[in-house]
Amino acid sequence: MDVSSEQTLVMILCGGKGERLYPLTRDRAKPSVPFLGSYRIIDFSLSNSLNSGLKKIALLTQYKSLSLERHILYGWNIFHAESGGYIVSLPAQGRVADRWYEGTADAVFQNIYTIQQENPAAVLILSGDHVYRADYRQILRYCDEKKADSVILAKTVPRSEASRFGVVGIDRGRRIVQFLEKPKTPPFIPWDEKRSLISMGVYLFRTPVLVKALIQDAKNPASSHDFGRDIIPRLIQKSRVYAYLYDSYWEDIGTIDAYWKANMAFLDSEPPFLTGDDSWLIRTYKRQYPPSYFHQTDIKNSIIGSGCRISGATVRHSIISPGVEIAPDARVESSIIFEGSCIGRGSRLRRVIVDKFCQIPSRFESGFRVREDRAHFMISADGIRVIPKNWRVE
Repeated sequence: MDVSSEQTLVMILCGGKGERLYPLTRDRAKPSVPFLGSYRIIDFSLSNSLNSGLKKIALLTQYKSLSLERHILYGWNIFHAESGGYIVSLPAQGRVADRWYEGTADAVFQNIYTIQQENPAAVLILSGDHVYRADYRQILRYCDEKKADSVILAKTVPRSEASRFGVVGIDRGRRIVQFLEKPKTPPFIPWDEKRSLISMGVYLFRTPVLVKALIQDAKNPASSHDFGRDIIPRLIQKSRVYAYLYDSYWEDIGTIDAYWKANMAFLDSEPPFLTGDDSWLIRTYKRQYPPSYFHQTDIKNSIIGSGCRISGATVRHSIISPGVEIAPDARVESSIIFEGSCIGRGSRLRRVIVDKFCQIPSRFESGFRVREDRAHFMISADGIRVIPKNWRVE
């Protein structure tokens, strides 16, 4: 059976704890962490799906999902009941087992009833914490061209960097012959010994193949119930699994440093892609704010959200989310300020992430003295300070 957008069910994995993004994930699931001031990370996978004509989408949610659920309700409740499209959340329901989701494959397996009831030709499994732009229709067509049972989206990287990821080994026909999790010696691609292919965590399965693989995996007590560690390595031994080579920007928002770098990349003169491109809009929910107001303010290379009030301050290479206030003589440099925070008069912030609704006092400084900052805030491996949500000096 040919695979089409109308016959494909999308399942987005949103249940990870996001411990390496703490404290941004202290009060929210990783996919609902704000990005570029106006978006949530989940918006990119959802927008890719919608722009690709995929209208049957299930979010597999778990930890601290309230923020994510509210964002979906306010910003993504877009399908009429009779349209045939939907975006629904599927927390662990106890239909298959009385437990939380235990691994990426287990999360899908616990919703195997939903797959069987929907009976799609194919299931596209995505991660809710990746930032990229992709037309999934190209993967569907590729699956048909190759007569594949499964297709994995893969990106070429220098071989020296591949050990941090799941690595895909392919033959010259791009059929996958190896799938290794974080190998010390990554396999190289047949036409370039200096480069390897890494898995992007995007998996397309023909439904009968997926259902059979999930049931077999669930019966295996030695399995960790993970697509990369268990399902794919076993599947390539007996099924036609191919790599679809992706050559554009993609970022796994797994750590504070990765998060900060991904945000900063969009401040370059040539950003990874344009979020306002009319042909591929990134959809989100935005609260109603008045226009931003600037008075005698020096702003360069920055993104400023709506509803901000910035007076007599300096902002350099930073992302200022909606509803932020920055008082006179403050300086914000290479930083990300979340919605509703206030930066006091004369404060200085450098390479700092300020979570929502913080009250930064006058003459406050962060990003200059490690010992003082570490006594109060988390500091990442690359020196990014994170001020947690609702922080203020009591």
